[in-house]
Amino acid sequence: MEIDYFCFSVPSLTSNDYVISEDDDENTIWIKTKEKELMDSAKINNMLIVFDRSTKKFYMDHEEIAVKGKIIFPRSFMPYEGELLNYLEKNGALSIQTASDLKKITYWPQRIQPIHRRVIQTTYGNFQQNVESYKTIFKSIFLKTAKKSHTHCVLEYFGYIDIGGNKYFATKPTLWNISSDDVVFLSDVFESIKDEENNMDCKEYRVYVLNSTLLSISRSYVDYPTEVPSEVKTFVEGQVSRASLIPDFPKSYVLDVGQMSIGGREVIDIIEYNPVSSSGLEVCNLLVDELLGQKQSTFQCDEQKRFVINYKE
Repeated sequence: MEIDYFCFSVPSLTSNDYVISEDDDENTIWIKTKEKELMDSAKINNMLIVFDRSTKKFYMDHEEIAVKGKIIFPRSFMPYEGELLNYLEKNGALSIQTASDLKKITYWPQRIQPIHRRVIQTTYGNFQQNVESYKTIFKSIFLKTAKKSHTHCVLEYFGYIDIGGNKYFATKPTLWNISSDDVVFLSDVFESIKDEENNMDCKEYRVYVLNSTLLSISRSYVDYPTEVPSEVKTFVEGQVSRASLIPDFPKSYVLDVGQMSIGGREVIDIIEYNPVSSSGLEVCNLLVDELLGQKQSTFQCDEQKRFVINYKE
């Protein structure tokens, strides 16, 4: 698949969301820096357009542009991605991720499961009401909200406590910012494997998939290029093929996988799926370079085929 443009959601034509402020922490600075690098790379290769959130229009080099029929790679921070996807669809663009895809990826456990562990999707209210049954399903429990901006944690305790003769649902740590209607994912706790070579607490990888094809893969939480083990690549390729066979599953997404310990056994497994429009970039997720490289490879292959045909004639 050839991408016509990367489309970034911006506050206005004269500003973007990637300006670093003195209040930004290290992670925020990394995210903004990598996103600005992607934006600059797209511009250099004449692949950059922006969606102006103030005018609700699309522009290239400050000139309004029609996106109808154009294949678009959308990029945005989470609060703005729904609006961007809706306006791309409204204007007839062929976005590699639609608003419908965004919903499916957000609630990914409904359609696909990890290989070595089970993930249950429910609401926090249902979790409270059926606490005893969940204790029979999970030996130890990892809770994560579907909304990335909320919370995730390993629960050391969850159940009812008696205060003054009344029973109250409680967790440790306390979950302050979750409402009963919030969608949560529940799963067994897995143990990250320490990466001694790179002095990291885990071995996780971020994978960009475009049209059911692996686009890029790199280490998470490492700010320099590292070798991706062959067994991880093989696992990732298998999961991309597996997802492509699931009816109605999005063709473009970000897959996070990890080398982990489950039940004392070291395995490679799915951590989660994320939307391609807002997932952060790691050091080797050079998406423009990857796309241009694939395009050049296709061109060279076509040229070789034409040479062979002409030579035979």
